[in-house]
Amino acid sequence: MPMGDDKSETDKTAVAESDTLKIRLEEAKSAPPLLVVISGRPLGKNFYINKEKMVLGRDLAADISIGETSISRRHTEFAVTADGILCRDLGSTNGTFINDEKVEASKKLEDGDLIRCGNTILKFLREGQIENVHYGKMYEQASTDDLTGALNKKAISDLIKEEYARSTSKGLSFSLLMLDIDHFKKINDTYGHPAGDYVLKATSTLIRDKMTRGQDAVGRYGGEEFALVLRETPLRIAVDIAERIRMAIEKNVYQFEDKTITVTMSVGVASVDSTCASSDDLIATADKALYDAKNQGRNRVCAR
Repeated sequence: MPMGDDKSETDKTAVAESDTLKIRLEEAKSAPPLLVVISGRPLGKNFYINKEKMVLGRDLAADISIGETSISRRHTEFAVTADGILCRDLGSTNGTFINDEKVEASKKLEDGDLIRCGNTILKFLREGQIENVHYGKMYEQASTDDLTGALNKKAISDLIKEEYARSTSKGLSFSLLMLDIDHFKKINDTYGHPAGDYVLKATSTLIRDKMTRGQDAVGRYGGEEFALVLRETPLRIAVDIAERIRMAIEKNVYQFEDKTITVTMSVGVASVDSTCASSDDLIATADKALYDAKNQGRNRVCAR
């Protein structure tokens, strides 16, 4: 018998699906120019240049908003022209650099150019490339919790740090909610782990899609614990948002197969103030408020 003929089925090379590359190439045809963060935070995040003019800056209202203190509120402008994408510094404090050369006037971007704004470096990719699709999917996969669709712990933790730095440097309000599903172990024990997974996913979807504003961000912080970032939001409004979420969870109908599951949530609320020396302090304060809610009987909102 010739060598190799006795290989088992599991040793054989799988046949690649011939349509995979075709599908990716078709997606790439419609992919606009792209900026990818390759150094700094949020690492790996991509920004499509899909408007005639887009401003990169620290301001929340910027088209490309990056919460880095070394970036000016309005730092760099990217303009789509008949000749290509032009990059222009907007009088920023730390300047805009392309391939380590300071931009003194508008400069056309070439594929693969590296743009440095403050401590953040972005890579430019021209339109219609398969890399554009790849980077988009790669960042989404790297920052998303597989089960719930919310940001994963690393992504939400990085965002809390960024927003804390932004709020303290500019004197803006910033609140954090820590939310925990009550008696989650009992749900798993009573209805099974698939039912528990369903409750986690349904809760995340309800908060993310119906209970938050465009500027907010929700992430899965632990097993059954979520964190909600409320940008430019004072404590009073944050408590109102927390209470609306708590009530929505309590009233929501959780139907798994033929079983109706009762779900409630405890919420801790904290805001940046003079007692917060770091983002870790803010998280710790929100956690203490969450423990207060648990110790006071659950299914309630407490603030510190």
